[in-house]
Amino acid sequence: MPGKRKSYTPEFKFKVVMESFQRDTTIEEVCRKFDVPSSVVSRWRQEFQQNGPQVFADKRNPKTRAQGYAPGEALDELKKLIGDIAVQNDLLIKSRGLLG
Repeated sequence: MPGKRKSYTPEFKFKVVMESFQRDTTIEEVCRKFDVPSSVVSRWRQEFQQNGPQVFADKRNPKTRAQGYAPGEALDELKKLIGDIAVQNDLLIKSRGLLG
């Protein structure tokens, strides 16, 4: 009867992989410590390196993300808004007779 394959939790795999990346330890030491074959640890490390960038993917709702303005476009809109507010402010000051 063939042996049953071991099943590892994602937490265990992560712990093994993170320890294998430590500078002061070797993969062989990690394999002995956790009783995992080096081929398995190598496969986990490779999978971790390939899928790691997904951890930092933007998971926000697309509607709440930045609108994706073209370079300088948002800055131009802000400058226009500031100009409009400055004109309104000047008109308000003049209408109250606060400016000479």
